[in-house]
Amino acid sequence: MSIGTDKGAWFADPGFGSNLWLLKQEGKADDQTAEKLERMVRESLQWLIDDALAAAVDCAAERNGKTRIDYHVTVTRPDESTVEVQEAWSVV
Repeated sequence: MSIGTDKGAWFADPGFGSNLWLLKQEGKADDQTAEKLERMVRESLQWLIDDALAAAVDCAAERNGKTRIDYHVTVTRPDESTVEVQEAWSVV
């Protein structure tokens, strides 16, 4: 599973998954969609900060063509080490 796993895509728990699928309903990948994606990813990972598993979570997204947004997530642990994840999100 990835950060972008669509909500309801896992048979064992229909409520499991990311709300990024909501962006697919809009049907476009523009600069505003990239900003929404960044915000949604930060919000979805806020629990890491709330549970003291991370000191910070950052996400940067950039449109790549008409249907794709590349995004990069950096999680800073309490000990200041980082974990980085790079993904691509597509409208189609």
